[in-house]
Amino acid sequence: MSAGVQQRWIVLGADGRHMSLGRATPPTDIEIIGVSDALTAQGLSGWLACMQGDYYSRGKVTLAPLKRIGADHEADWQAALAAFQRLRGLALAQATR
Repeated sequence: MSAGVQQRWIVLGADGRHMSLGRATPPTDIEIIGVSDALTAQGLSGWLACMQGDYYSRGKVTLAPLKRIGADHEADWQAALAAFQRLRGLALAQATR
């Protein structure tokens, strides 16, 4: 990873919504289990993923799936990724208003 590229670990939902779990270090197994259990309790599912790039810049942001978490699911990673990019586009458009 080149200097200046932001990396963080996120939970990506099947609908493209996401939340950060950490930036300086990867989340612990206990943190991952806690988030997975919380998703399962709500009937939700997603992936633990690594995100590289600045979410609020116009630059490229890449996501790599690391582990499925939450409720059992057959959700499609590519569809979740496309939904994430759509939501990011909306956030960027609102930020420039």
